[in-house]
Amino acid sequence: MTVRNGILEFVGGAFLLTAITYASGRGYFNGYFRSVRVDPAFVDVAVDQIFFEGGREIIKVVSPVAYPLLFFVVASVLLALLGTLYLKKIASARAENLLLACSQLKGIFLLVGIVWFSNYLFNSAMKSGGEVAATNGCNFVVVHVNDKDSQTGCLIYKSVDNIWVRYETEGSEYVSVFPRDNFSRADMKMRN
Repeated sequence: MTVRNGILEFVGGAFLLTAITYASGRGYFNGYFRSVRVDPAFVDVAVDQIFFEGGREIIKVVSPVAYPLLFFVVASVLLALLGTLYLKKIASARAENLLLACSQLKGIFLLVGIVWFSNYLFNSAMKSGGEVAATNGCNFVVVHVNDKDSQTGCLIYKSVDNIWVRYETEGSEYVSVFPRDNFSRADMKMRN
């Protein structure tokens, strides 16, 4: 029974980590595209890029607090262990009921903690995406549709399958998506 519970806990934890990583990656790209004034629903981002940015955001958020968090977890476990040993030594029925009630509440605290962390991570990722977009500026590109036709503008995003270019025509800004099979090449102006 304990092996089964261990496997279920591992699978549940892996699912939660995957969901949090995906959500923070989506947050990063939402912040990025909103910062360059493009609706995030308009842009298809590959799942591997979403997970990469989400994982990078998790590391960015967790790494400054890793040692204090580890210290807190170890101290909490030791305190709980010592408290349990102390209560069992002088245990009364009331103390055991209190210990049982506390152990049942740990699931609620864990759920609240996961929701809070996910929300914090999503907002942090949106902020990071916006900052990256603000510092990138305009990467000027020329997308050659064929030998005669081309489109110039600012590169918003490039994936394996598509290129998104923002350009201005008659005072209005547009975003065009060029699928891989609809252009022969894309040239980018070098930065100084």
